[in-house]
Amino acid sequence: MKKILKSSISLCVWTGLFMLLFSCTKENFTETTDTSPNINSFLAAQEDYSLFAEAIVQAGAASYLDAWGTYTVFAPNNNAMQAFLQSEGKGSVGDLSKSDVKDLVNLHIIQDTVSTGQFRDGKIQRNSVFGMFITTAVQNIDGESYFVLNKESKIIMPNVRTGNGVVHGVDKVFTKVTNTVMEEIEADPNLSLFAEALHLTGLDALLNQRVAEQFFSVLAVSNTAFAQRGFNTIQDLVDKYNHTGNPTNPEDSLYMHIAYHVLPDLKYVSDLAFSSSHTTQVPREVLLVKVDREKILLNEEEWLGELEEGAEVDREASDNTTVNGVLHYIKDDIYIKQRSPFRVDWDPADQPEIRVAGAYGRSDLVMSKGFLRDVTWGGADNATIAYLLSTASNMQGAVNGDRLQITLRTAVIPWVEFKTPVIVRGRYKVWVGWRQNGGNTVDTYLNGVKLSRSLNLGEYRIRTLPDRELEALGYKKHVAGNLSGVNNYNCKMVGIVDIDVTDRHTLRFETNTNVNAQFWLDFIQFIPIDQEQLYPQFDTQGNAVYP
Repeated sequence: MKKILKSSISLCVWTGLFMLLFSCTKENFTETTDTSPNINSFLAAQEDYSLFAEAIVQAGAASYLDAWGTYTVFAPNNNAMQAFLQSEGKGSVGDLSKSDVKDLVNLHIIQDTVSTGQFRDGKIQRNSVFGMFITTAVQNIDGESYFVLNKESKIIMPNVRTGNGVVHGVDKVFTKVTNTVMEEIEADPNLSLFAEALHLTGLDALLNQRVAEQFFSVLAVSNTAFAQRGFNTIQDLVDKYNHTGNPTNPEDSLYMHIAYHVLPDLKYVSDLAFSSSHTTQVPREVLLVKVDREKILLNEEEWLGELEEGAEVDREASDNTTVNGVLHYIKDDIYIKQRSPFRVDWDPADQPEIRVAGAYGRSDLVMSKGFLRDVTWGGADNATIAYLLSTASNMQGAVNGDRLQITLRTAVIPWVEFKTPVIVRGRYKVWVGWRQNGGNTVDTYLNGVKLSRSLNLGEYRIRTLPDRELEALGYKKHVAGNLSGVNNYNCKMVGIVDIDVTDRHTLRFETNTNVNAQFWLDFIQFIPIDQEQLYPQFDTQGNAVYP
């Protein structure tokens, strides 16, 4: 988890620098009549954009592009329009059919105001009137940096503000997408084995569907990548995976292996990068994502102390828009990983942003909303939480020598949510360790479901009972050693949960009480119900300690 989160921060920092370099301050556009010409009038007056202005009129878009509203138009210049007409075998805009010229214009219009400063996620969030999403990137061309749209069209006249939106001049007409994801795969000879596998499993029919608002994202494996794993023919894949004799059976291993490469949603590379997991076409099987600088890695995990390398997304080759989704290329195959339930010993104070700030293990740090990527909380906008070292004598004993301080009370912060590490599908007891303080009552929720036992934050651990008797009551000592403050730390089993999907999950603490006291959160554990619950304990260095 730590590596996943740290990589995500690297991407966020990179994205922030990118936005600064290209003046990424969101622009406010006036949605009222002013003295500026509207988009249609502006383009009609530009000699170098006369052909596209003519197309706007012929498509019937002139009236609304001259009216009040908020639009963005990516206008091809005359050279771009002439090249397009020549490719279509037409001599003039008037030679285009009404449907063709309407598609041409609608490809280049967005019903929103979007400046280059808002090109921050690899694609424009609002799709075009035609329905196609427009991808964005920055490329160095002949020593100059340009915004490039859909991998083909440079912006040569950016951010012209008009009375009803913004105009960007571009040097190439956008290519109209006509292929389905499956047709796009079949068009690439280097994806022939992947295409065969889709046909054999029957998934080709799914990826050929043209249903409104139904999209798929496919992570395609090239013949070259398959060959690296010893798969050169479809029979090689059948021999390895087809265990039922029927590859169209959704429970067949070959079907599941290929379906694992299909995400039932529209996910561009930027969408993959900004979420740590994604659902796949295989029920209850997710794809894990981490970001390592500019690399997007799939299913790279540290497991039992060993790094399992993931498959890298080929960013340059990916983000291929189709009528029903998007096609990506990956540099290696990806696999469904069968895991047994595995304990998670988690220090929620160990957050990558705290490490980046240089405070982890060294100094206290007060954090405002938005500082932590995977921790959010309620209350007023200025409500803060703190990272605190536990060095005072009555605070000693905390795992890793630190804790999070949360003013968890209805008048300040009524709830706080954490993204957990990856938890393998299975049944677990959930333990929460905290330093006794005050008397607020706290309920715990996992993915919105309330767990069975509440925390009383003022409750001390019972120290007169043997460990196993204490466990039978749903309590234990999670901290190791006999430092002066250890007796102030309590740990309670707050419920048993069934984890249906191997993934990161949302853990929420919520209170309906308002005692003026802090929630000093130390440690959280998810331990499979059939495994040892009391040991190991953990010391102030985070080391596991056994009896």
